[in-house]
Amino acid sequence: MNRLIFLSSMLFFSVLISHAQEKIKLQGLVKDSVTQEIIAYATVSLFKKDDPKLLVVNTFSDNKGQFVLNSDTGNYVLAIDVMGYNRLTRNIKVYRGMLAELGAFLIKPSANQLQQVTITGQKPLIEQDKDKLVYNVEQDPAAKGESLTEVFRKIPMLSVDGEGNVRLNGQGNFKVLLNGRETAMFAQSVKDALNGFPGAVVSKIEVITSPSAKYDAEGIGGLINIITKKAIFGYNGYLGLHYSSINYSANTNLSFRKGKFAVTATYFLSGNHNNKAQVTSETLPLQAAAYKRRFLEGERITNRFSNSGIFEMSYNIDTLQTIVLYANVDGGNNKNRFTQNITTSFVDKLEQMDFFTQNVKNNFPSYGLGSDFIRKFKGNPDKELSFRFNGQFNRNDGLNTSKLDMASADLFRQNDSYSKNREYTLQTDFIQPFTKSLKLETGAKFIFRDADADYLSLSRTDESLPFEPDYSNSDSFAYKQQVYSGYSSLSFALHKVNFRTGLRLEYTKVEGDFFSSKTTVKKDYTILIPDFSMNTKISKNYTIIFGYNKRLQRPYINALNPFINNNDPLNISFGNPDLDAQTIHNLSFQNRLASGNNFIALALNASYSGNMIVQYTTFNENNGVSTTQYGNTGRNRELSAMFTSAISLKKLNCGVYTTVRYNKIENTVVLTQHEEGFSGQVGGFFFYKPVKSFSLSGSGGISRLPYSLMNTLKANPYYQVNLGYKFFNDKLSTTVNFNNFFSKSLTNRSYTEDVNFTTNSTTTIPFRVVFVGATYNFGKLKENLSKKKGVNNDDLINN
Repeated sequence: MNRLIFLSSMLFFSVLISHAQEKIKLQGLVKDSVTQEIIAYATVSLFKKDDPKLLVVNTFSDNKGQFVLNSDTGNYVLAIDVMGYNRLTRNIKVYRGMLAELGAFLIKPSANQLQQVTITGQKPLIEQDKDKLVYNVEQDPAAKGESLTEVFRKIPMLSVDGEGNVRLNGQGNFKVLLNGRETAMFAQSVKDALNGFPGAVVSKIEVITSPSAKYDAEGIGGLINIITKKAIFGYNGYLGLHYSSINYSANTNLSFRKGKFAVTATYFLSGNHNNKAQVTSETLPLQAAAYKRRFLEGERITNRFSNSGIFEMSYNIDTLQTIVLYANVDGGNNKNRFTQNITTSFVDKLEQMDFFTQNVKNNFPSYGLGSDFIRKFKGNPDKELSFRFNGQFNRNDGLNTSKLDMASADLFRQNDSYSKNREYTLQTDFIQPFTKSLKLETGAKFIFRDADADYLSLSRTDESLPFEPDYSNSDSFAYKQQVYSGYSSLSFALHKVNFRTGLRLEYTKVEGDFFSSKTTVKKDYTILIPDFSMNTKISKNYTIIFGYNKRLQRPYINALNPFINNNDPLNISFGNPDLDAQTIHNLSFQNRLASGNNFIALALNASYSGNMIVQYTTFNENNGVSTTQYGNTGRNRELSAMFTSAISLKKLNCGVYTTVRYNKIENTVVLTQHEEGFSGQVGGFFFYKPVKSFSLSGSGGISRLPYSLMNTLKANPYYQVNLGYKFFNDKLSTTVNFNNFFSKSLTNRSYTEDVNFTTNSTTTIPFRVVFVGATYNFGKLKENLSKKKGVNNDDLINN
């Protein structure tokens, strides 16, 4: 079968090559009409003479000013475009037997030619496009010295708490893509990956709360697509270094394009040094129990290092076909030391003092490989066929040692863990436009996930004794998940109303063996994912959008694993192998008023999930043990309203955003557990550039996450001011960033309430931070030509 596919592919490419060899070869030279100097990297295009808008073929002059085109016979218009020059056009008749050499083309400089072309126009900081919100990171000067965690704080529909946990449209379950693709970079921890990802690497961030049927149904809150900067024509790169009292980062990027070939490579690292957090937790039984109060107080010291490399290479076979190869290598380690004093109060005896010490070390290497083949079609530039393959591989090696020093006896534990995950994705998509307003998208996708892990628990009651295996607390498992999906999506217009409707079918098969607990998981389920949206322009600047979609979230391995974590015997937790996928229904209504670079948006959203995957805690009054487990037992109803505005003036960009949310969440098994109330986010940002080289920017606000069954968080403020200055013709950018300068530390407060007990927890972390950094750009600062390619891979997420 594989051999047949390979032979078919070779035959397909040989037909393409033989077809290309029948074309007429044309070549010429591009020069400056005044200086007679050659002009490299000029855009040379060939259009049909009877249809000047129909692009037949285009290319670029090389570093010697020469270009080569291949064309069928016929009458054409040849056009040459270069920034800073007037466009040159010439009628060309192509016939068999003609001379290939067209001679020199002399183009005239425009009257307002710039000495160096670096900017073709400034985009607004925030844009909205149908169901997609776009944050143009390149227009945020502070982002060069920030991680994506800090950038996310300024993006409407995203909220970030004081510890860096991100929510999209109020939901903690969402999918993060890198250039439209899944990557192992976010498999370990989205929070940690974003905290190490430099804003200097990113071109823009797309937030999609209502994805079309084209995209995976997984990700309850929607999709976040991080688009990195692409290769420019010629070469370009930068080096960046940033440092603060709590962390550090370094990053570099090199982009190169010559003719049909382009390469982009990025490497970045980040880490923190002895970050300290003060932690408390108080549990109060509301009825007679094994104790009347348990108070935990301690310190957590974290050291983390991570690094990532991203490589992408593309080759335009011709104006209609492009091959993209890409790879990513990630890795790092995390060291965590936790010390805690435990005070237990009783009704009829003295308080008991216990001491808990824990050391955790993790290494998490990963890498990924992939390839895309994208074909456009002659005479119909919007018609597209693509084939994609992606493989992601990651591992996590951990060592967890702990000591619980109790009044009655000591307990020493050592947990060794090893896990690895492999994921393979095959995907094909086809876009067929029938008319200007009628388009069909269809495709199929196959995902194969394979994971296994071993957990070995050792324990002893005296430091002089050897560790003995604790098989009741050890586990190993093998887990396979296969997802087969297909979709069709139709976009059309009736009068002034644009519609998009689609249906996605996903079949999931799960097989798992948790060997030590002798637990097996065998599930398969089919889910239909409908999608519908409509938009219309009420006036030139005012658009309304209505949409409905259904999303799902499959349970993660840690939620399925029945392994019991009992380092603290009075606080145990485990997974549930019987979990099903969670589904959620979303309705949205948007109003958008845009005029130039200014816009105002008001969005109303409603969502419902009746089988939400939740983590909940029950309390045993007799022995005082708190048990935390997973279940499809959550029912959540949510209403929200979002207001966003942005104003772009000559020297000032600013905006405000507000989200007001009300949600009610219930445990359908433990009926006494339920929470409801208002939450949301209020924030603003500004960017002021009084002179060419100096800028002042800032952002701030207050955010509160939705109510949950466990650990509902109080509101958290955030704010920062950034000073930027550029040297050496804007090649060296320096930044000083002042974060949360009014408060040395921030205390995050959370609580859990039940008819049997209440738990109140606090985490105090460093809050006042000063970042300093610099980024140096080098290379030829030419115009970004991604818009002129036969295939545009710069924006893979379109609704």
